[in-house]
Amino acid sequence: MTYRQKFVFSIFLLFLVLAASAFRQNSDDIYPEYVIQSGDFLSVVSARFSTTLDEIIQVNQIQNPDAIAIGDRIKIPSLKGLSGTIITDNINIGETLSNISILSGMQTADIIRINQLTSYSEAFVGSTLILIENDQGPDYSAVDAYTDGATSLEMAVRHKINPVELEKINQINGAWDIAEKQVLFSISNNDAFTPVHSISPLIDQLEISKLPLMQGETQVIHIVSPLQLSLQGNILDQELKFYQDPENLSNWYAFFGVNAIQEVGLTDLHISGNDENGKDFDINQQIVVEPGIFTYEVVVGVDASTLEDHTNKVDDEALMGITQTSATRTWGEKMSYPVDEPCIVSGFGNRRTYNEGSYKNFHSGVDFGVCSAQNINIYAAADGTVLYSGELPIHGKHTIIDHGWGIYSTYSHQSEIYTAAGQQVKRGDLIGLIGSTGRSVGPHLHWEIKVNGVYVDPMSWIRNSYP
Repeated sequence: MTYRQKFVFSIFLLFLVLAASAFRQNSDDIYPEYVIQSGDFLSVVSARFSTTLDEIIQVNQIQNPDAIAIGDRIKIPSLKGLSGTIITDNINIGETLSNISILSGMQTADIIRINQLTSYSEAFVGSTLILIENDQGPDYSAVDAYTDGATSLEMAVRHKINPVELEKINQINGAWDIAEKQVLFSISNNDAFTPVHSISPLIDQLEISKLPLMQGETQVIHIVSPLQLSLQGNILDQELKFYQDPENLSNWYAFFGVNAIQEVGLTDLHISGNDENGKDFDINQQIVVEPGIFTYEVVVGVDASTLEDHTNKVDDEALMGITQTSATRTWGEKMSYPVDEPCIVSGFGNRRTYNEGSYKNFHSGVDFGVCSAQNINIYAAADGTVLYSGELPIHGKHTIIDHGWGIYSTYSHQSEIYTAAGQQVKRGDLIGLIGSTGRSVGPHLHWEIKVNGVYVDPMSWIRNSYP
């Protein structure tokens, strides 16, 4: 072999080595994986993650795109350099981009980029985030909060943590990155029996029952803490009242209702608390309210006198004065139907016009009609205490039962009332007869559930269990 031939052969070998190296580098590129869900098409997935169908096919070496099945894992080209499994989750109370970033092991900039956010303010409670779950990284937990101008060095000494490591974990670049009461995270002890504190060292868990909020629904805020806490809060112009579960003193619950005509969009949420040693937490966030699904209905033949302003005033003044509630919950888990035959003739939240007026009213309960001659009995939907029995211009002969923790059931338009204020009743007790008193165009029971002063869909209390 001549010198020239040896040179050419050497160049050829070098080319093969470089090509092989490039191939290995390409094949070893890191991408997060998305698990195909029901209803997913590759074209939809590519649009969701700002990539193209061709890129997904190429990176995943897919031979037949139509053969992709639920549960298959595919790499997402647009997220190259990140590893883990892609998940979606609603932001819950107390979660911010900052603590989500720390707990997930992602950089805040990556979360913003993946979710195409324009600012931190878009991370409100109830909104959905795309995250990448990485099981390989360490677990972190809230251990303290910056107060009284404390520095990272002071906090590091207090918790025996390397100050450089502490700032790295908490993504702090300098003193300007520290806010008053900002939560401080450290590596968890990885004890399966020790909760990971994601919001405050005082709280093991903080969540809201359904996200996003929806018009007409019952909502429950649940706090878990082994400490004796003093808790306060407000949302939708309602004061949040927290009740401790006597069967498990670590559990605290606050109920509130979302009005059926509540303005949709963002609303403010505030929750704060402190323990016996004066340590505290303070959460101020915005939360999403979405519209419910309601119909429109025309009610004709209504006695005009029941539509006059003074009749509304009489009803409002009588009912607004009833605010007491027991600190003991008595509804069990669900409510029972208050009639023998649940023949529903009008649902909750329907937008109503009376005698062809404007649609300025909404139906605050559920109407059960008399579908047979025997279907006239009214029963208590759960155990409780009668707060009111009397007659009103709109509700007619009306009964209110307190079930504790700010939960009332009410029964309107009765022909006969069999209870008196202060009386204890049991689920299924006969409390009255269906009638047509007050604002009514025929015999029916108008049944309401009131949560923290707000009328909500009563059928939720038939279908769902509440703590």
